[in-house]
Amino acid sequence: MTDSSNDTAVREISDLYGRRYRIGETDRALLGRSRAWMLLLPWAAMLAISLFQYGYGAALPTLVESNGWSLWQALAVLGLWVVCQAASSPLAGWWYQRLRGRLAVPMLVGAACCLTALLTLAHRADLGTVLLGYSVLGGVGAGLVYMTCIACVTEWFPERIAGRVAVVSAAFGYGSLPFVVLAGYGLDPGNRATVLTGTALVVFAVVAVCGVLMRKPPRNWWPGHIDPQRWAVDRRLNRSIPHNRPAARPYPPRAAVRSGMLPLMFVVVVLTATMALFDIAYLAGAAYTQGLPALTLVAGIGALAASNGIGRAVTSSLSDRIGRRGTLGLSLLVGGIAQFGLLAAAANDNHPAAVVGFAALAGAGTGAGYSLLVSLVRDWFGDAATVPNYGIVYTGKAVGGLLGIVLAGLVVTTPDSVVPFLVAGSLGLFGAALTRWMRQPGLAVVRLPSPLGVDRL
Repeated sequence: MTDSSNDTAVREISDLYGRRYRIGETDRALLGRSRAWMLLLPWAAMLAISLFQYGYGAALPTLVESNGWSLWQALAVLGLWVVCQAASSPLAGWWYQRLRGRLAVPMLVGAACCLTALLTLAHRADLGTVLLGYSVLGGVGAGLVYMTCIACVTEWFPERIAGRVAVVSAAFGYGSLPFVVLAGYGLDPGNRATVLTGTALVVFAVVAVCGVLMRKPPRNWWPGHIDPQRWAVDRRLNRSIPHNRPAARPYPPRAAVRSGMLPLMFVVVVLTATMALFDIAYLAGAAYTQGLPALTLVAGIGALAASNGIGRAVTSSLSDRIGRRGTLGLSLLVGGIAQFGLLAAAANDNHPAAVVGFAALAGAGTGAGYSLLVSLVRDWFGDAATVPNYGIVYTGKAVGGLLGIVLAGLVVTTPDSVVPFLVAGSLGLFGAALTRWMRQPGLAVVRLPSPLGVDRL
């Protein structure tokens, strides 16, 4: 067929794996600008919402003092936020798939929810209102923005999903650094309303503007500067060959669940989230109950957030060379070992250097799993079902987040408690071992052409 707007022939072709590609339309013809904007805008939106998780941890001591909460009440606010943020991902993925072109509606809804959440935290102290406003609305809003941004990037960069998803999802970690510093040093009961109100307006503006400008490409769109049939078999174009084989056939959610591998990925996210939220809640709780200095709190959570983002970028590149599954197992191993390191730091009166060092190691290990699983879901279950399948996998964060926060609460409220550290670390080691049982379902029996044959394509 022909695109009447630019008189370019638009057609669909398939590769030897049966994957379909829509070619003949450039990103500039569709957007009026480079598709790099569809990386920059989701990245900026992720930066804006990143403070809800790590930033809340840094602000927790001030919120407890200002609102008269117990530590468990403050942790309950974070726990319910995690549940709502993760549980809303399937809804966000379902909504994304039914949109055509513009992504303004889910992004603006998400921006409004985030605005309401931060204004609630700024001006209300009663726990019930904060749970509804910050945890429920804020969690749903952040979940809508998170999944919409991830889905947008996967469709605009189909040939570089691992690297580009890592760039965007990494912003959910290191993007919180400015607010972590502000909350650790500048936030107090006297200026809480002013600081959080200003932050709410900035978050709303950034997410809303990004949402209005974001677009999704046509189904199966492929960039014109790469031959998709060569890309499917030529390792000079696609460096992840042969370590990451494409799906043997499309696996919609029901088929993916029946394969047994999607539930296994769900379990991996549970284990990853348990460690990640344990680390955040432990550092925040220790700052309140054990008198952890502000410098150690800011440096610890800052290192956790920064390495979380950097780890995603590093492991995405590594996964092209050694495979997604192997890299996922390595990241879980690192995250598990880091929990034992934090135990050693706690036993040494929370020595600042040890806390910061092992927090950085923990962030690198736990953060990598989320971005790696986007690519792994796509490789194993097919392009068409990437968004709904990943939405299901990501809900494991709700279970793991709650478990991690409970473990952290036990540490900071029970003197000399070591069992929660041991549990968190053991879960990481178990997750690393679990990846050895992960197998790509229905491997396609396809013989890749020789390099000579590839050259003749």
